[in-house]
Amino acid sequence: MPINGERLGPSPIVISSRRGFHFLLVLLALPLLLGAKVKTVSGPVLYSDGIVQVVSQDKLGTAECKEAAKMVNAAWKFDLNVMRWSDSPGLHRPLTLQVNDTGRMKKENPGMRAITPFNGKSFIIRADLVNDPSGPITCAHELGHMQAFRVLGEKRAGKHLVPLYFIEGHGLIMNRLYADHLRISSPKDWTKNVGTVMSLSPEEASVILTDDSYSNNEKNPDKTFKMESLGVYFVEYMRTRYQGKGIPDMVPKMGRVFELVARGKTYEQAFKQVYGVSVNQAVSEIVDLFKRTQANPAERCKGTRFEVASQILAGKSRK
Repeated sequence: MPINGERLGPSPIVISSRRGFHFLLVLLALPLLLGAKVKTVSGPVLYSDGIVQVVSQDKLGTAECKEAAKMVNAAWKFDLNVMRWSDSPGLHRPLTLQVNDTGRMKKENPGMRAITPFNGKSFIIRADLVNDPSGPITCAHELGHMQAFRVLGEKRAGKHLVPLYFIEGHGLIMNRLYADHLRISSPKDWTKNVGTVMSLSPEEASVILTDDSYSNNEKNPDKTFKMESLGVYFVEYMRTRYQGKGIPDMVPKMGRVFELVARGKTYEQAFKQVYGVSVNQAVSEIVDLFKRTQANPAERCKGTRFEVASQILAGKSRK
């Protein structure tokens, strides 16, 4: 979908979240994820700093430009430090940040706060995120995607060679880790995501983790939200509970999975090589847990970062 002579990529990854200090990442609308056309990143370069150049077609003051660039550079460095990527060609090339005012974002990308295409060159954010508490963690999520897409390469990233639940699980855990780093985490931030995980049947969880078409090209935002919620749960479960001990370096090892897929391995081969277990083994353990906990789904989150949120929800359900 060439726009103004430049491709944004076949299927951008989108996140949308509730405004305010509590950050619930919910997809309010899915036209970009579903392949709808979007306006290309465009506008005059208003400011450059580090690897970031800020562009906008709207009125944006110098102070806002500086803050936007600072926010992106900080989140970029945080993600790099967590992931410890190998020296992938092009990973550190400059990126373009387009800042759209609320009216333009609503008109061109309704329901969206931030958009990252598969080409790994740029992303778009809504202007009010620049001075919003959720802005930095939104950037950590989006830049997590951008780094992964740069490692994969545009062609591979756009083909969904890595399942959506793994891609979104990666982006969302980067969001959470950055919130921890900034000391703005709260268990209440994720009650809806955790509630979704608690409500899933074992059968639906199995489908989400084995069939990438479940939420790919679907016009059902509920399915995509379920995929995202289970995706970040998958990452956190593997980190803390898999086989009773977890894999503490689960998150940085996700980078090795993306790198191996970039070199021609399948996702299944890469996962097995990196973690020493097959995807099927990991999925089976989670599905078995879901079967055992249908009567008490809060147990699914025991020992994870989502345990307190699950207890809050379980307490409400008993009232």
